[in-house]
Amino acid sequence: DPKTVTGEILDMKCYMASGAHGDGHKQCAATCIKAGSPMGILSDDGKVYLLIADGKDSDPYDDAKTFAGEKVTLTGTVSEKNGVQELIVTEVKATV
Repeated sequence: DPKTVTGEILDMKCYMASGAHGDGHKQCAATCIKAGSPMGILSDDGKVYLLIADGKDSDPYDDAKTFAGEKVTLTGTVSEKNGVQELIVTEVKATV
C-alpha cells in the first residue's frame, strides 16, 4: 500500500555523521545530494526513511533531489530491512 510522508529532504551523509539538517544546512544538503550522497526524509513524526528510486520511473526520485533541505510530501512504498526503513518514491509534492 502506498504511504505518504511529509518532512525534510536530507542528505544522509551529513545527517548520519552530525545530525545536520534544517535551513542552515540547505545549501550543503543540495551540494552533497548533487554529488551523490544518499538521500532521505526526516518525517514530521521524527522517523527517517532512506529514499530509493522506483525501478520503473525514477523521475519522482530525481525531482525530490531539487528539494534538498526543504519540506516536501512524498508518496511511495515503504519497506524495512534490518532496522532500515526505505521509501520507494513514486510522487513528490512541494509543501507550502
